[in-house]
Amino acid sequence: MHKINVDDQWLHLFYQGEERDDGCANELSLQPANDEPRLNLLLSNHGFNDEPHDATFSLNQADVKALQKYLANWLNDQQRTPSSHGSTSYDQA
Repeated sequence: MHKINVDDQWLHLFYQGEERDDGCANELSLQPANDEPRLNLLLSNHGFNDEPHDATFSLNQADVKALQKYLANWLNDQQRTPSSHGSTSYDQA
């Protein structure tokens, strides 16, 4: 099940049960940096032996604007041509 969790300044997106697809749980977390105008992005994946694999990115405002434009274009394309997967349900806590 896809879950979205916002606590304090963190946004967490994760899939409970994702291991059914590829054997690994996945999570994306975002948080503003404390000391500069950057957005920290953490990608977590637990491997087949439950060993964690994390990748951290620090995005500046230009990076976030480019990502925002990319995502807006993708969303617009999805609205014009709905996917064959239908609607997605998710829990938001």
